[in-house]
Formats: sequence, C-alpha cells, structure tokens
Amino acid sequence: MQEVNLLKTIYFNFHYFPFKKAIHLPVLICWRSELFKVNGRIVISGPLKTGMVRFGAHTLGTQDLLYSRTMWEVFGTLVIKGQTFIGRGSKISVGKDATLTIGENFAITGNSEIICQKEITFGRDCLLSWDILIMDSDFHHILDENETVINAPAPIVIGNHVWIGCRNTILKGVSIADNTIVAANSTITQTILDKNCVIGGHGKSLEILKRNVGWKN
Repeated sequence: MQEVNLLKTIYFNFHYFPFKKAIHLPVLICWRSELFKVNGRIVISGPLKTGMVRFGAHTLGTQDLLYSRTMWEVFGTLVIKGQTFIGRGSKISVGKDATLTIGENFAITGNSEIICQKEITFGRDCLLSWDILIMDSDFHHILDENETVINAPAPIVIGNHVWIGCRNTILKGVSIADNTIVAANSTITQTILDKNCVIGGHGKSLEILKRNVGWKN
C-alpha cells in the first residue's frame, strides 16, 4: 500500500460508487496520478474486492517513468469486468458518449494511452506493454468533395488473451482476434481475424509473421 494515495483513493471511490461499494475501495489511486476529469460513470461487474483496480502503480525501472504522471480523464462510461492494472504514466480518456470496456485480468505496463471517443472493448487476459496508443478517433474531420466526413470514429475490439508489444499504435475500426501477439513498433489500421498469430507491420503492409503460437506471462 506504500504507493497508494489514500486521500485520492477515498475521494475517487466515494465519488463513483454508492457507499456500500465505495467502502471496499475497489479502486486504488497511486501517487503521481492526476484525476483531471472525474465525470461519467464506472460499472464494475463481478465480485467486488479491495484493490481490484490499481491506477498509476510503478512497474518499469526507468527513472523518467518514475516521475511520470498517470492521467484520468473520463466523461463517458468505463466498464470493468475484473482485476485491472494501469501502470504509471498511462492515460485513460473516455469521451462523453463513449464506452470503454475492460475485460478481467487486464494490465498496462505503463506510459500508454487509451483514448476512447466512441467504443473500445478489451476481452479478458489482455496485456499491454509501454508506449502504446489506442485511439478510435482522428479528432479532426477529413471531408470529401461533397464536404462529407470520411473519417468518423469507429469502434476498436481487442479479443481475449491479446498481448500488445511496446510502441504500438492501434487506430479506429480495428478488430484483433483472440490469442494474438502484436509485434513491437507496429501500426495497426486493419482488422486481423486470424487467431493464434504474431502480427506486425505498418498500415497496409501489416502481415502475419507467425501462425499457430500462444503466449503466457
């Protein structure tokens, strides 16, 4: 409990949950966590227990990350289905009419960003490394000759047991199948339906690097 900021933890839990749930402190807010926008709502499914969500804990040994701030910016809905770990330096941003769903046994090592303006869904047992950006919107509109928006936000769906390596970017409209490994330093802009694969590359050059694989922590 040394990393936990007790005052922020109490404020956070009693802001989001009714008394009978908040008293269990299901969410622990660690030091150097910035509660920038504490709006919207959190829906926790499954058994409730103390510390089932840990926000802003330090895991990586790098000195710069030690002093990084973890940011919470939520206007919409966050659904949490089980044990969740969000490492230091990460950013969770959920827009007003958006829904971010996190499956059980979810972990971000640190310094990664999930920016949800429409809908992002993670299955169970997902592991995210560091320096990752997952974003379902371009924010700025691109118009065709008829001034019709051609880059509207689109949902992202990450399957069960997906490992996303460091320095990856995953953009709007993407689905990633179960038991997939995303190789480091890739840019994912298209859906991958093949399971049990290692994928990597950039944009249209994305390819399946290896098939019939699995992974474990």
